[in-house]
Amino acid sequence: MTDQTRDQLVAELADLHRLLGEEFFAARLRPLLETDLTVQQLRALALVQVDRESTPQRLAEALGVSAGTVSGILDRLTAAGMTVRTQDPVDGRVRRVTSTEKGSEAIRRLVAHDEDLPPDLLALLSVDDLRALVQGTGALLEAARRLTS
Repeated sequence: MTDQTRDQLVAELADLHRLLGEEFFAARLRPLLETDLTVQQLRALALVQVDRESTPQRLAEALGVSAGTVSGILDRLTAAGMTVRTQDPVDGRVRRVTSTEKGSEAIRRLVAHDEDLPPDLLALLSVDDLRALVQGTGALLEAARRLTS
C-alpha cells in the first residue's frame, strides 16, 4: 500500500467518523440536558476521573477557584454519591478524592459514545459489513491501547 493510498484512507475514515458523529449529535446532547450537575461540578468530576485521584488543592488550582469553593463542590458531589474523600495514608491532613462508579458513569454518559450501538442500525448491515466493522473496531481499540500506554 502506498503512502498516498494510506493517507486517502485515513482522510476518508476521518470524514466518515465526523459524519457519523453528526448523525448521533442530538442523542449525545441528551445526557447533558438531563444532568443536575453544575458546570463546575462536572469539571471537578472530570478532573478526578482523568487523574484517577486528586486532592482539593489540585482541583482548586485546576478550576481556578478557592479552596472553600472546591469544598462546596466536593460536598455536593459526595452527597450525590459521585465522589469519595479519604484520608491520605502518609499525611493525615491531606484528603484524597476519587470518583465512585456512579461518578464515573455520570461522566461516561456525558462524554462517551453510547456503549451500545442501536440494534436497529446494526440490523441494516450485512454479515460481511459486520465482520469488517468488528475487525476494524478491534484494530482501532488495539491501536488506542498502544497509544495510551
